[in-house]
Amino acid sequence: MKKEEKTNVMRVLEAKKISYESHAYEPDATMSGEEIAGILGEPPDHVFKTLVTQGKTGAYYVFVVPVREELDLKKAAKASGEKSISMIK
Repeated sequence: MKKEEKTNVMRVLEAKKISYESHAYEPDATMSGEEIAGILGEPPDHVFKTLVTQGKTGAYYVFVVPVREELDLKKAAKASGEKSISMIK
């Protein structure tokens, strides 16, 4: 049986003795966040996506948004103090 790979977030939660439940699924770039929420058996309002962006200065920024929403790049740039920001693929 393959050992579960732990993420840094899992390690932090365990170090702080915070209980959590890990969900896994086969990634498919064509699936929406709402479809993934369904696979996980979770309401879409309880599922978030983590998006990594890069500002014009070269700095990286991480945003967490609900799966039903899109990141507004202009608002992200303003929030980060950047002139512009783009998604990392």
